[in-house]
Amino acid sequence: MPGPGWHWRTAATSITARAEKQHRKLLRKRRPYVTSDFVLAELIDYVYDAAPAAQAQALITGLLTKADSGLIRLVHVLPDQFRRAWLLRQKYHDKPDVSFVDFTSMVVMQDVGITDVFTGDAHFQQVGLGFRLLP
Repeated sequence: MPGPGWHWRTAATSITARAEKQHRKLLRKRRPYVTSDFVLAELIDYVYDAAPAAQAQALITGLLTKADSGLIRLVHVLPDQFRRAWLLRQKYHDKPDVSFVDFTSMVVMQDVGITDVFTGDAHFQQVGLGFRLLP
């Protein structure tokens, strides 16, 4: 299924006008946002550190509600995907700044056919796996 992988940290902080324009374009095309439980766990840590607990809880609860309703596709990383991410981590040993969560995201995105990544994170292009950054 084609669609953008959305790095939630981008959503939890200020979204630029360009990103908002891209977001509206994706909604018009009915392209779903896809993320993994690993990325969501990373976001939970980030927002509870960056915002008051009530705001963090509201954001995460809202995202989980959207996942429950199908507006967001929440992929649970499988053991095989974890192992393949580990292989990528070893292959790209020269890129220590690429997180393991990013590698799991890359594997998940390959598995579901995602090439467009809604993020400000250049790591997805640095590995040369054919990902395109949006916006």
